[in-house]
This record gives sequence, C-alpha cells and structure tokens, in this order.
Amino acid sequence: MGKDPFKRTFGNLEELVDKIRDVLECPVTIEDVNHRLLAYSTHDDQTDTARIATIISRKVPEKVINRLWKERVIPQLMQSGEPLRITEIKEIGLGNRVAISIRNHNEVLGYIWVVEEENLLTESKLNLLKLAAQSARTELLKLNSQKKKRVEGYQDFFWELLTGHFQSHSEILDRFEDLSIKPPSPFAVLVFQFKEEINSKIEQNIIYLITTSQKINITFYAGMGNEFIILAAPQEPSLSEKTFTEFIQFFIDQMKTRFNIDHISGATGTIYERYEKVEKSYQEALKVLRLKDQFRDEIQQIYSYQQLGIFRYLDAILEKKRTEPYEHPGIEKLIKYDAEHRTNLLATLEAFIDHDSNVNETAKKLHVHMNTLNYRLKRITEIGEIDLKNTNTKLSLYLELKMKRLEKKSPHL
Repeated sequence: MGKDPFKRTFGNLEELVDKIRDVLECPVTIEDVNHRLLAYSTHDDQTDTARIATIISRKVPEKVINRLWKERVIPQLMQSGEPLRITEIKEIGLGNRVAISIRNHNEVLGYIWVVEEENLLTESKLNLLKLAAQSARTELLKLNSQKKKRVEGYQDFFWELLTGHFQSHSEILDRFEDLSIKPPSPFAVLVFQFKEEINSKIEQNIIYLITTSQKINITFYAGMGNEFIILAAPQEPSLSEKTFTEFIQFFIDQMKTRFNIDHISGATGTIYERYEKVEKSYQEALKVLRLKDQFRDEIQQIYSYQQLGIFRYLDAILEKKRTEPYEHPGIEKLIKYDAEHRTNLLATLEAFIDHDSNVNETAKKLHVHMNTLNYRLKRITEIGEIDLKNTNTKLSLYLELKMKRLEKKSPHL
C-alpha cells in the first residue's frame, strides 16, 4: 500500500478508471470540470440511480448538480484537493460517495467520484485516491489541450455567423458538416452583458453554468469584452422563446448565488430556422440590451426582442421625427409650466401612462397620496389641454415621451 499504483503510463482514462476501481475496490467515475462523464468503471446490480443516469446521459443530471451545490459539496471540492465524503442523499438517488477534485495547481480540471458500498474507504485508500487524482491530472491536461483547439475552430465559425460572413444557407450547412456539428434548428442568439470585462475566472464560471444547466442546447459560445454570446436551441423544437427567457433569468440568478457575480443583463433575439439569420438574431439581442439600459423602469423585466412591443420601432419613429420635426403642444405646455412653477406634471403624466392609467399603481410609484395624484391629473388636463380618456391621445403622448428620453440619452442614434 506504500507504493503508488498509478505511477505508470495509461493508454486512456478508461484504463486509469479501471485501475482505480481495482485498487479501491469500489465503482469509480471520472468527470470533467463541467460534470460531463469521461470514464467509468463497472458496478454491480445494486448501484444507485444517480450513477446510472449519469452513465446513460454521459453527464451528471442537473437535479444532482443543483443539490450538490445546495449542500456545499461542489464549492468544497473546488476549494480543496482533499478527498471529501458525501453521505447518501436519497431524494436525488445518490448513495454514499467520496469525491476529489483533479487539479492543475489552483485550476480544477475535473473530479473523481467513488461509490462507497458496504465498507467505508480507509485512510490508506483515501491517500491512494489522492495519488489517483494526480495521475488523472496528466490525462485531463491532454484532453483539455485537444478540446481547446476544437473550441478555437468553432469560435472562428461562430464569429463568421455573427458578422454575416456567409451568403447562403447551404454554405453554412457545409461548414457545420466540416466541423462535424449537428446544426441547431430552431435557434436564437443570447447575449449577456457584465458590469466589467470578462476575465478567465468569470469565463470558467459562465461555461460551467451554461454547460451544467441542461435547460437549453448550446452549440457555440464566445466572450468579447464584457459580453458573452451564445447560439442555442430549445430542448424541444416545438418550445417557444419562453425557454430562452427563463434560461436568462436562471443564469442571472445562479451567477449571483453560486459565484457572487451580479449586475448582469441578458437578452435573446428572435428564434429562427435559417442560419443566415444568426446575425439578425444577434443584433436583435443587442438592441434589447441597449433599450433595457435606456428604459430601465419600463422594460427591465423584458428579455426578448419579441417582448419589446412598440419599443422595437422607436428608432424608426425617431428618425421620421427628425426629418419632419414636430413637438407635441401639450407636452411643451407642461414643460414650460414645470419650469416656471417648479412642479413635476410631465413626470406625473409619464408615470400615469406607463401604469396604464392605473391611479393606484401610479400613486405608489410616485409616492404620493391619491388626492395629490388626482389633483395633478386635473391640472395636466387643464394646462396641456389633454384628454386622458382618449386611447389615441395617450398612445401619442407615450411615444413622444419615450422619444424625448431616447434623444436625451442617445443623441447620435
């Protein structure tokens, strides 16, 4: 037991995992850092359902990963290179385990999971497991080097799609075939913007989360500055964009919960089937993010181009207004009155229309009493000569007010 049984060259990870099983006398699996199954040993008929599901799908089920995060198992493995004992968690079908991270200095490359059956691993066997992790490090570094080359090739193709490099659908299909990638259909482009530039550590966390979530099928991803861009397909082709908007909300929430990274904004372009539309979906997602930044109160909970509604057309309406200048007389009167009397009738009008003429919600937003709000609305009607019961009038006012904000924040649109 004092010798290192793993101090030799293994042809592949399958040979190594079988050797670990022989030495520890327990079923063993080896995963990469994103919990995708790389190799596994044999097991008897009594093994738990979590192991079976992992082997069948070639990745750890999402419910198992989420529970292991909740129990602080994965954070502990990320922080330490020592073996960690995990007691049975019946709700997810996980039996007793010992796990250890495979590390290259401070970087986690993957994990070894050992199923403890009738007898717990002794101290000497736990030390042997540490030696096994050192041996696995060499094999995973080889795999990561190969994977990095593939990813670089994929990203070149992805950027060509995002920038409209290709002229035809068939040309794009040929490139997918050359790279041995199954083309996603339908698909959409998702974009996440971070508060600061994405460094290598944040990128690792992002890739970990999008790989392990299993909520959408991700074909390509790429980071640039403070943006992270994804080409993805729903799990089922019939599913709507709701799949993507829910994933965006999940991503933002879990980046904060797991990695303490917040102030992330996310959006998705329209779902398309033809691949020459990748650039269009990308530009749509960027437009959503730009408008969310400009109209934080109105559309903060909007995540897709389709959900933008009338905001999709503000740029076109603003351009029309610039060629045919027009100032709404009611708005101009309120601006003048506010300036002379130090009131805020125009802001009250905008809040009232934003809240669909709901006086209760408007009063809450403005932090004023209902009587105060009703008085202001009466003055708005009188001073601006505005009929607040006319739908067409309110729609016109809504657009004029939003364009004023757009001009103020983005004078060079």
